[in-house]
Amino acid sequence: MQPVALSKSPDTDACQATNTVIGVSHPGRRHHNEDCIVADADMGLAMVADGMGGYACGDVASDIVKTVLLAAVAEQESLMEGIARAHAAITTASTEPNKKGMGSTVVAIKLSKLDYELAWVGDSRAYLWDGLALKQITRDHSYVETLIGSGAISYQQSLIHPERNLITQAVGVAPEGGLDIAIANGRLQAGQIILLCSDGLVDEVVDSDVAAILAAAPSLQQALDDLLAAAIAGGGRDNISIVLWQAGSGYSSTQSALVPEVIRSTPVAATATKEMVFQRATLPVLARRYWPLSLLLVIGLSLLLVRIA
Repeated sequence: MQPVALSKSPDTDACQATNTVIGVSHPGRRHHNEDCIVADADMGLAMVADGMGGYACGDVASDIVKTVLLAAVAEQESLMEGIARAHAAITTASTEPNKKGMGSTVVAIKLSKLDYELAWVGDSRAYLWDGLALKQITRDHSYVETLIGSGAISYQQSLIHPERNLITQAVGVAPEGGLDIAIANGRLQAGQIILLCSDGLVDEVVDSDVAAILAAAPSLQQALDDLLAAAIAGGGRDNISIVLWQAGSGYSSTQSALVPEVIRSTPVAATATKEMVFQRATLPVLARRYWPLSLLLVIGLSLLLVRIA
């Protein structure tokens, strides 16, 4: 597991106005972690990158994204410029025989007080939690998102689509026409939370349950711990990376919050509890673990019904 300690930006006045960012990267039930995260309030940067390309180079690709992006932000470059640099670096590195085809998703945020810049490639996501609803503010570069956009399938159908993890863009692997780096800008209200995550979280924990966990958590650290635990309880079939960034309560602004395009908004259910979330999360695990027994029971009942008939 790759935990990141709580980080606060420097106090700017007597109000103790601080942004707080924490994160964790966990291998899930896999033996190798190809994800990489940044959670650095001093730099004003948070990032999740999900590497791909197999055991030998998935983590190499995500680490290149992290290293290059940190350098770019330190040099006052934009997130788009930093991701473009990372794309070039991975493309060059992938000419080595054992690194062919490697790439990485990325979702990154650069925050200055309450204003933020957001950039992403692939299906790692950013959400805004405002205390009432969980709002997805990045649109996946994925096959199923294309199907949703065309009206071919619904969002609910996409959750069980067999190709839901097929992405159409990745840093280091540009399709014809070049890399599409998506960007957005926004302004937080004090106390609001930005959630960055890899698909290892959202494949195991549906948005309504993420909202329930955030609503119930008494602290940012507890929210992080509970989100990770829910993803593992739900199966943990992939690496799980989560970063939470909460805007400081001491910041004052005469400007209202600015929310980028909201892809989906999921209000927290009034009856939802953390216990209910974890009960639901364990059902898929039990079903997978005991499927041979379930199959035998179904066959046995079918034979019995045939005899009775």
